Amino acid sequence: MAGLPPLWIDGYAFGRRVLRGGDDPWTAPDELGLFLRELSQLLSLAISDVDVTQAILAWCTLEGIDRASLDADAIEGLLADPRFRAHVKRGIETSVGALGSRPVALALPGPGALAALFLAPDDIGEDTLDDLALSLADLLRALFRDGLSVFRFTETDARALDFFEPLTNVARHYEVPSILILKGQGGAAPGFDLVYREGEGQGDARSGLILPAVFSEGAPGLPSGDNPLFMEVPADTVPETALARLKQLGDRAA
Repeated sequence: MAGLPPLWIDGYAFGRRVLRGGDDPWTAPDELGLFLRELSQLLSLAISDVDVTQAILAWCTLEGIDRASLDADAIEGLLADPRFRAHVKRGIETSVGALGSRPVALALPGPGALAALFLAPDDIGEDTLDDLALSLADLLRALFRDGLSVFRFTETDARALDFFEPLTNVARHYEVPSILILKGQGGAAPGFDLVYREGEGQGDARSGLILPAVFSEGAPGLPSGDNPLFMEVPADTVPETALARLKQLGDRAA
């Protein structure tokens, strides 16, 4: 798809360890932009992610929220909290400003991935997925601003694919591409401009490929084909190994 990088790298966890000694940049949103700029330079990122999942986790830490104590209604309340939204908006503002002309993606969890941050699997039903999708769509509308190039969603629950329409409708309204990172097995995902899937050969020629974490360690061999690639760099990856491997992958994807 035009405008998307052939190699999309999520280096947040790696950068948090290497650049901040494990401290979470989202606990100080005024400094998030500087962190993302440094990370972009370190890994030669084609696109930078402002990750709302990480913001949610940091907010729970800052507020002393026991994630296991929240039910679905409380999760919706967290997303609607004006103080939380102001916290995330500040992070977005500083990031867009610090990254200049670099493309910036707003990355959010899908309803299933969001539910999994707080709820036990047996407590996640279709009604919960539907309600959280609507809450995420409302959050997305509140967070959108000029300077965001892409909406990137990550989903881990195949059932949640039936509830993404409110989110893809928001993307369509703002004329922003919507991208899905689908972890695990999953069927059709209508409404997205591109879906990255796990396992080479999954999907079709229009699908992206999620690389396993071992790629950042130098093995196995490079994937065949010309599908767009997505990879998360694990936090514990040796920096020299990660940089050498990313250069290889960048040459493959170029």
